[in-house]
Amino acid sequence: MRLRKIRNAVLLASVAAATSLLSVGAGAQSPGVMYHRTFYSDATLTVQVGWYIDRCANGRVVAAPVHGTTSPYYTLEAVGSCPGGYW
Repeated sequence: MRLRKIRNAVLLASVAAATSLLSVGAGAQSPGVMYHRTFYSDATLTVQVGWYIDRCANGRVVAAPVHGTTSPYYTLEAVGSCPGGYW
């Protein structure tokens, strides 16, 4: 009986950890919301180097081709939503 409780506790902890890792990977974006992403050359966000706007394809948000270049420094602006989104 005690072994079953320990096994259930470990299983529950594993599921909780996996769920939280998936949430972190998703970032701050809401499902179904399309964004305009602007890329900058550095963390000061003063020199723009590229941008793209998400598109809706078959009810899913997809990234459009990038104009310019990408970088790890960017801003997001919500611009709309696909069907089923939270907007």
